[in-house]
Amino acid sequence: MRYLYGPVASWRLGRSLGVDILSTAEKTCSFECVYCQLGRTVTKTTDRRVFVPTDAIERELQALAPVIEETADVITFAGMGEPTLGANLGEVVDAIRRHTRKPIAILTNAALMTDKTVREELKKLDVVIAKLDAPDQAMFEAVNRPVSAEIKLDEIIAGLKEFRREYRGRLCLQLMFVVANRASGAELARSAAELQPDEVQLNTPLRRPCGVKPLPGEEMKQIEKQFEQLKPEIEVISVYERMKLDVWAIDKGAVIRRRGAGD
Repeated sequence: MRYLYGPVASWRLGRSLGVDILSTAEKTCSFECVYCQLGRTVTKTTDRRVFVPTDAIERELQALAPVIEETADVITFAGMGEPTLGANLGEVVDAIRRHTRKPIAILTNAALMTDKTVREELKKLDVVIAKLDAPDQAMFEAVNRPVSAEIKLDEIIAGLKEFRREYRGRLCLQLMFVVANRASGAELARSAAELQPDEVQLNTPLRRPCGVKPLPGEEMKQIEKQFEQLKPEIEVISVYERMKLDVWAIDKGAVIRRRGAGD
C-alpha cells in the first residue's frame, strides 16, 4: 500500500488506519516542531495542492475494505506532514465514506484553520484533533517553528474558535509538552477553556526518534492537575494513562516510515 498504512495503536483513537494524503518522500509541513518524529521539514509550505489523486487513494481503500472492517476502529488522516495541505481532503473524505462506515479523524497542526475552505472540509470528519502547544507567539515559534512569519498563533486560535462554533463533530486539542513549554500548563488550560473542545489530550513525545526527550510521568501528572478545572465538561486524557493496544499492521515498513521505529 502506498497511501494507507497501519492499523497502528493510537492511545487516543484505538486501532487507527492511516491515510497519507501527502505521501511525499520527506516531510511536507507548515511547521518544524522540535519534537516531530519525522525529523526536519524538507518541503516547507502553507500552499495547498493535490499530492495524491483521490482515485488512487480510493483504489487502495476499495482493496482493503474487508480488512478495514475487521482490524480498524477509525480511519485517520496523518502521515508525512500536515494533511490539510492536501487540496482534495474533502474529496478523499467522501471517498472513504463510500467504502466504510468507520469514523474518520484527522491530526492537524491547525495552521490552516484560518482558511474557511479548510474549515468546511474539516466539518466532514467525525473527529478533529488540533495541535496547541504554546500560549503565545514567542513560545509558538520556539516549539512549533512555523515555516512562515505570516503564521500567527492568535490567528490560528481565532480560526479554532470559529471552527468550534461551526463544527458538530468531536473536537480535540492535543497539547504536546516538552522542556521548553512545561511551565505553560496553566496558560494553555486557560486557552483550552476558551476554545471549549470536547477533549484535551496531554501528550509528551514518547515515540522515537524525535529531537527532544519526553517529560517523565510524574511531571505530566503535575501538568494534568492544572487542567482539572476543565472537567467534567471537557474530557482530559494523558498519554501515560492510556494502555497500548496490540494491532496487526498491513505493511510494517509503511508504518515505520511515517511513525518511527519506537512506540
